[in-house]
Amino acid sequence: MRRRSEGGFSLVEVVIALGLLAGVLISISGLFIIGDRQVKSGRTSSEALSVGRTILEEMNRWGFRQTYLMFGSTYDGAAQSYSIDSRTNTFASKWQSTLDEKLVNSYATIDIQSLGPGSVPPDLDVTRAMRVLVTVFWDEGQRHRSLRVGTVRM
Repeated sequence: MRRRSEGGFSLVEVVIALGLLAGVLISISGLFIIGDRQVKSGRTSSEALSVGRTILEEMNRWGFRQTYLMFGSTYDGAAQSYSIDSRTNTFASKWQSTLDEKLVNSYATIDIQSLGPGSVPPDLDVTRAMRVLVTVFWDEGQRHRSLRVGTVRM
């Protein structure tokens, strides 16, 4: 016989409470996994930004003519724009080792464009303004990511 003054939980109530607790813990653990991915993604984006800004800051120390001549004799300034790839250009390959060290399957492109008045900008060897754009590409899991940093020099 049971007295009415005795309290407690029945087995059904305990099983339901444990089921609810398990459901909450499973959903919270999923949030930790998503949070970890976001932190790693932020870290790789920061690394890419760091390398891109390093390249851009080094190029900002160069003079106008030096900006395109540093990449080889084929970049003589007789064009309105040049695109340089860190995987194929001898000079730009010095940045490739840093990219490989910090990011997975990464490379950078450097785009130099003449800016000027009118619809047709002048060639780089006579321009008074140029845009330098550094794009860093890398893989993050199954995703291909990219980041751009740039400046206009006058």
